[in-house]
Amino acid sequence: MLLSSLTSLQQRVISALVLAPIAVAALYYGGLCFLLFLVGAALIMAYEWCHASLEKSPGILTFLTAASIVGAIIFAYKYELFQSITVIILGSALVVFAAITLKKKDRLIWAWIGPFCIGLPVLSLLMLRGIPDMGFAVTLGLFLVIWATDIGAYFSGKTIGGPKIAPAISPNKTWAGLIGGIISAMIVAYLVNRYLVDGQVATIWILGLGAICAILAQMGDFAESAWKRHFGIKDASNLIPGHGGVMDRLDGVFLTAPVLMVIIMFMNGVS
Repeated sequence: MLLSSLTSLQQRVISALVLAPIAVAALYYGGLCFLLFLVGAALIMAYEWCHASLEKSPGILTFLTAASIVGAIIFAYKYELFQSITVIILGSALVVFAAITLKKKDRLIWAWIGPFCIGLPVLSLLMLRGIPDMGFAVTLGLFLVIWATDIGAYFSGKTIGGPKIAPAISPNKTWAGLIGGIISAMIVAYLVNRYLVDGQVATIWILGLGAICAILAQMGDFAESAWKRHFGIKDASNLIPGHGGVMDRLDGVFLTAPVLMVIIMFMNGVS
């Protein structure tokens, strides 16, 4: 059976069954393996962002965006977080300068925020994986909570329906779906805390963190939907059947990963 003849849900399930083990394997082995995985994802997202926001064919803007993100990832791999953020800032400035040179002054805001929108979540994932002794469990737990949010929201929204959250941005998202996603995330967060990190976080706090991650994941989804609607595209790309592009698949990470990293840094007394 051709993949195109399957329903959207069937395509999503098949794609998830193929891609999830690859992502988990890269996450499990960590180190250079996870670094290369993130670099590959970042390069594809840089292309998707620039293709929609800046230039239809890959050019200097795409190159500079991708180079600034990859450079930041390499710095972060050496646990030099603030230097890596500096690379993103400088890279964004270079992309803006190039956009001005190419007379794309109406795209300057997109040129500036591109490296941040892609770079910060990827850097956060790399830093989370690098947490001694707990990096794999914490990062895997984050992915599991986000996946639970998506699944819970999808089936709750389909089953219950009801009022839409923001139909002008994402016409299929309902309040029932959001509540279902939050409940699913809280359950998975509890299980992650109990079985992956040995209950190191108090139950009330882990349930709250699960709910916060679910809300942030949905906000990331809405933000990416608004970006696509602004540029009149349905998906970031057609790379992943049933999902669209890498940005479509990782939109739940855009806010959750940076916020979780900041929370952990704060708890560890990192200024």
